[in-house]
Amino acid sequence: MVSSELDFKEAFSQEALTIENIITLKNQVYTTKENYEIFEKNVKELRSSISKADNTEGKENTLILGICLWIAGKQEEAIETLAELKSSKIACYFLGKCHQELKDYEKAIDYFERSKRTDTEEFEILIDIVETQRLSGDLQNALKSIQELSNTYDNEANLHYQWAHCLDDLGEYEDAVTHYNRALEINPAHPNSLFRLAYDYDLDGEDEKALEYYEKCINNSPVYTNALINLGLLYEDTDNYEKAISCYETVLQSNPNHETARLFLRDARAGISMLYDEDKVKKQGKETEVLNIPISDFELSVRSKNCLERMNIKTLDDLTQVTEIELLSYKNFGETSLTEIKNILNQKGLRLGQAVDEMKQAEVFIDADTGGYEGNLSKSISEIEFSKHCRKAIEKTGIETIGELVSKTETELLQKSFQHADIDEIKNQLDELGLELYSGNDKG
Repeated sequence: MVSSELDFKEAFSQEALTIENIITLKNQVYTTKENYEIFEKNVKELRSSISKADNTEGKENTLILGICLWIAGKQEEAIETLAELKSSKIACYFLGKCHQELKDYEKAIDYFERSKRTDTEEFEILIDIVETQRLSGDLQNALKSIQELSNTYDNEANLHYQWAHCLDDLGEYEDAVTHYNRALEINPAHPNSLFRLAYDYDLDGEDEKALEYYEKCINNSPVYTNALINLGLLYEDTDNYEKAISCYETVLQSNPNHETARLFLRDARAGISMLYDEDKVKKQGKETEVLNIPISDFELSVRSKNCLERMNIKTLDDLTQVTEIELLSYKNFGETSLTEIKNILNQKGLRLGQAVDEMKQAEVFIDADTGGYEGNLSKSISEIEFSKHCRKAIEKTGIETIGELVSKTETELLQKSFQHADIDEIKNQLDELGLELYSGNDKG
């Protein structure tokens, strides 16, 4: 885990100016948005100081600036800045990194060779040469170099990661997995190995394993952007939009201009809204199914059945639209029949007079919340600024006034081929009038 504390001056002091410390600094820079802002401020100050410095200090600052430009992803400007310092081994190393990232692999290897030292950084440089060979497609020479290095550096996670990646590229997946796992034995938090295993499982359709390794990968600092993006997509595939949104937002916290994360975040937010709408429609659809159950499906006494038939009550929906008083007032309908009816309604979570009460509540809501906007109910649809598509959909249903529109439920409109976008538009227009679509169930 990389420390989130950014120490710019310490990383570039002559005593601490090592490849390892600079890579650590780069990771710290991208840990938080605040760190990146501190980094940018330091680079700005560095630029202005170069022209004022003496020859020795100027060269040191030019080297630091070139490395900072590489950290910032400005490889071409970094090459231009570091070009005059080719005698410096560390400058050659970062020139190699710049050319590698620009896919100029021949020059990258040349600069890496020039940067070789006989100290502890030798392995890092050698493995960068191997990586460049792999990236250029020279897999056989890369594997040959790896096997030679394994005699001395077999306990290096990066060696086994590059080994695995070469085998992966050759299609030797089982052997690749062996070396990815070996890298993780050496360093359980090795981000590149975690990502590649997750990615391979993702491609193979093993979503559970892919999720496991992506989640391990994102626990590293700094943010492993590609892991978060891929993990977010996997979450979306399982309709877990909240977690997907969290992944994309995490990317944007450290890189606010990441276009892919912004696009996917927008889609995930739309997805969660759509999922909510679909669940709502399903729920309302199930309620409608229950209300449409015929009375004949239930075991009732002959007297109760005959009374209900004479009252033209055929479904549970019909029963919710009459009150106890109305039933008892009917000839031959007594307390025993009333108890029977209450029991079958109770089994389905309904009650007598339910639709009547809901309609009264809706009327009270309109009276109370429209603040004297009763006149809005008589407004013609043509008086409201609906989009062309939405207006056509309303006209097809034969709805001519706002009053007719608010008497419809969202489910009814969706069943009449309205799009979710149309429903949202209708809701917004009604909201401006202090109205809303009917939330209950229609009579009959």
